[in-house]
Amino acid sequence: MNATQIVERIYAALSAKIRQGVIPIALRPPSLVGTVQDDPFDSWVGDQIRRVLSDVEVVHAGKLTTPDIVLRHNASNTIVGLEVKKLIQQANGKDPRGLTIDYNSCLPCGKTLVKIGRDTVEVPCFYLFALLSNDSASMVTSILMDGDFLNYDFDLHKEAKYANHSEYDHGPYGEGSVRHRRMYTYPNPLNYKLNFFHLRHILIIKQYDLSLLSARQANCTDLIIRDDKYQNSFHYVVLDSSTSRSLPLEQLPVRRDIFRACKIRRPRERVVAMPQLSE
Repeated sequence: MNATQIVERIYAALSAKIRQGVIPIALRPPSLVGTVQDDPFDSWVGDQIRRVLSDVEVVHAGKLTTPDIVLRHNASNTIVGLEVKKLIQQANGKDPRGLTIDYNSCLPCGKTLVKIGRDTVEVPCFYLFALLSNDSASMVTSILMDGDFLNYDFDLHKEAKYANHSEYDHGPYGEGSVRHRRMYTYPNPLNYKLNFFHLRHILIIKQYDLSLLSARQANCTDLIIRDDKYQNSFHYVVLDSSTSRSLPLEQLPVRRDIFRACKIRRPRERVVAMPQLSE
């Protein structure tokens, strides 16, 4: 079994739960959460995978570690990382973030590093983006995607892992310290303005990887072309199990520059905040 087939099975399992356009979920009460990093939704995702992929080992990475979940199919020795990103829908139905979402110090990528014993191994990494209903009782949008869709530069990803550092001997007494921690914001696929994603349950993979799927026919609905800064174009297909009508690749609607609004952002001039007294 290859990585694409593992992700395909996860998508099929989630899609099978769709009821009236949403995926019902049941999360543990906050009082039963072990640590701040022990996210109930991550645990729910892991439990669902265990139930339907009994031949796949599911490992939660733990505190401040990425990806959130590591999947290993022992029979084929295939390992896949799964990073889970969730937002909670506002009362007006919109997502709470807009253009971008915080990835903290973990730069998104389609590959990541995991340890097997003493060995460090590169493995493919996928992302599950979930927009939960305002009461967190269901997923109203779910997007399972290849991490390369957001960033294919693995060297940049690795550099980010070691970019954080602390500075000591700070201040006139030498008793302070400064944490230099990079915080990355990258596109938010759950943005309600992306109406071709919003309120759908979809899988996004490379067009080239279609041949790796176990299903004889994939329900492709869109072709998304990701053009980088170096005049390279990467083709991705959107699969939607809810549609019974699949078009040939050459007839799919083509979307380009879907995150254009992120590109045109510009830094704002910093203004020092201070108390102001009347004269």
